[in-house]
Amino acid sequence: MDPSTIGLIGGMIGSAIGVLGGVIGTYFSIKNMKTPAERRFMVKYASGMWVALILLIGLPLVLSFVGVIPQWLYWVAFVLFFILFVPTVFWANKHQAALREEKGSDNGKGRLG
Repeated sequence: MDPSTIGLIGGMIGSAIGVLGGVIGTYFSIKNMKTPAERRFMVKYASGMWVALILLIGLPLVLSFVGVIPQWLYWVAFVLFFILFVPTVFWANKHQAALREEKGSDNGKGRLG
């Protein structure tokens, strides 16, 4: 088999495994939320991140392969996604903790309740 074909197959399999890992991670992130408010927030956040992933990585990748945009523009979109991704993770963690804290103070049991 041609080495470039092996590389293409490996890239496709690796990408599929990566997407599957993201789907599994999203599922368990939502499933492991303690309160309904946290779960609603995580569904909205995860949906937004998947849309951003498709728009900032998937779409430019396809457009680059087809030749509509230059390859360097794909890499700019790729870097932009990860530059924006990191701060949103920190924000989401703070927001989720605040939702959990809010629920804990509502039930009269304090932080550990």
